Amino acid sequence: MSPLPAYEIPVTDEVIAYMDERGGDFRVSTACSGPVLMSVKVKPPKPTDVVIKAGGHIIYISRYQLEWISEISMRMVPRFFFTGSEYAL
Repeated sequence: MSPLPAYEIPVTDEVIAYMDERGGDFRVSTACSGPVLMSVKVKPPKPTDVVIKAGGHIIYISRYQLEWISEISMRMVPRFFFTGSEYAL
């Protein structure tokens, strides 16, 4: 089973730069604090995920998060991935 067709959700330039720095594709999944953006190396995509194209990357979004997301922003990146001034959102 392949992922659902591409969907239109805006992705901020900061998120695209973040993905460029780390490489690879990402997934928005459910966490206690809300939606989180993680590498697919950590959170592999599921066949029911929706696909978003972001620069040269793909973001997979859990179908359970889809109705709640209007934009993919740095607020979805877990704070422990930030350093120094990047921590202030």
